[in-house]
Amino acid sequence: MLPPSRYNRLAETALFLYYGFVALFIAFFRGRIAGAGGLLLVQGAALLVLMAVVGLSEAFPGGRALAFVRNWLPLPAVLFGYRMIHFLINCDRNRGFLPDRDALLIRIDRLLLGADPTVWLERIASPWLTEILQFAYATNYFLPLILLVILYRERRRIPFQFSVFLLTAGYLLSYLGYFLIPAVGPRFTLSHGCELSGVFLRETLCRLIYFMEACPRDCFPSGHTEIPLVTLYLAFRFRRPLFWIYLPIVVLLVSSTVYLRYHYVIDVLAGATLAGAVALIGHCLFRAEAEESQART
Repeated sequence: MLPPSRYNRLAETALFLYYGFVALFIAFFRGRIAGAGGLLLVQGAALLVLMAVVGLSEAFPGGRALAFVRNWLPLPAVLFGYRMIHFLINCDRNRGFLPDRDALLIRIDRLLLGADPTVWLERIASPWLTEILQFAYATNYFLPLILLVILYRERRRIPFQFSVFLLTAGYLLSYLGYFLIPAVGPRFTLSHGCELSGVFLRETLCRLIYFMEACPRDCFPSGHTEIPLVTLYLAFRFRRPLFWIYLPIVVLLVSSTVYLRYHYVIDVLAGATLAGAVALIGHCLFRAEAEESQART
């Protein structure tokens, strides 16, 4: 059993704040959001479940099952938060509300690079490169989970709980960006001279990813840049051999975001900046706790 620590509470506080923000957002814009009443009930129920798990864990600190659920709860909680965005900023459901900002992102890319990067990259496109980068893109869903499972199985309490907190913060901060600058990405907005095709499973993976990513306006910032970079930081800090395995995969993953036309370059830069900010916050918190531990001894 891994008893809760301050990092559990930090992750839970971040979730409470985000869930509260979403509930207020639905209530404030209830006249513009389809099915706002039902969505508010679902959001409130999710908040109550989160509070109940935390409350029961505090009331029965020796419960192994409760400790297990509490340690892993932020992962399904952030997934629920992501799925909810689909019902709030999807212009197909709520036409005219929070319009797409792709034109702004395209202008920024052209200002930075003098061209549309996804169009420029057509000159190096090939089926094998597309296949490799599509597989790299899909690893985004497994890299954090593999690291967390390893840390949990090794019963490294603080590294595991710190990692869950930092990943939770990273996910939630990126979600706020989807509210501020909703965008569908260059595969839908720019004219490309050729379709990207793979060799074996590219098309199947593409359909599966689109099905899993139920929020089609999740471009800015690039979560496929931010979360792998945060995971890379955590692997470097807590599981150095895994860092060296992850490093080339993450390089390919980040590169794939633009090549595969999921993201603009400015999305990637914003995701990398956000990852740096999250890692810096984590570094300061971890160092502060180490100094407190030394002071107590």
